Amino acid sequence: MKNTIKSSLLLILILAIAGTLTAQPSKNFKDGLADGKSSNKKILVSIYKPDDSWSKKMESVYSTGKISGLISGNFVFVKLNGTGSEKYNYNGKEYTATDLAKYLGATGYPTHSFLNPDGSVIKFKFNCVEYNGFPGYLDEAEFEKLLNFFISGKYGNTDLSDEL
Repeated sequence: MKNTIKSSLLLILILAIAGTLTAQPSKNFKDGLADGKSSNKKILVSIYKPDDSWSKKMESVYSTGKISGLISGNFVFVKLNGTGSEKYNYNGKEYTATDLAKYLGATGYPTHSFLNPDGSVIKFKFNCVEYNGFPGYLDEAEFEKLLNFFISGKYGNTDLSDEL
């Protein structure tokens, strides 16, 4: 009887913990811009393709405890379907999600772009070339370095290749 109660309590505890382990909450582009401005946080734009395996794999990185904490504590997290037809107004111009993804530097999936709280694109250098977005899957350790690069403001005077 005691073992049954212990087993039941353990099962309830495991289910409760599992219920809290969810993917990093994200916003659409329009809401993310508004939240970035009102909270004075930089905006992290994850540009993905719904059926892309690397985009799906990146989802698991976003939800790890350390990465999730860095994102929620320092950024407004926006997900943008790089192949979508949704329309967004950005800098006084209307873009489809696909065109906006290209403007933000998507050359593959996933791509990560960073915006200032006012919505302006943060440009950075990688191997001495200026970019709007960083393409490709990054594991947890690499993604943490990428996030810290933008959190610290190093993008203003440091080449990202020196950090990754």
